[in-house]
Amino acid sequence: MNQAPIKVNKQTKERIRYVAALTDATQAEIVDRAVSEYAVRHADEIAAGMERARAVLASGDAAIAAYLLDESVEAVEGVAGTKPTSAES
Repeated sequence: MNQAPIKVNKQTKERIRYVAALTDATQAEIVDRAVSEYAVRHADEIAAGMERARAVLASGDAAIAAYLLDESVEAVEGVAGTKPTSAES
């Protein structure tokens, strides 16, 4: 199995270490199980996030930029020069 480091706070790292030791599992197995269980328990939230992403992608470049920048589509279009701003009208 390929492994890569992940960043967690010290308290979480200690909890992972303790749980692994107490259950005779590796730390990687504990994290893997935790992520799998999280995905099952939060499947509706994950599906909603995927639907939001799909809707944004279908809405075009300005909508994608607006989503990533946490701005309105109008603000992005105004800066990009693809739509006149209210000051220009």
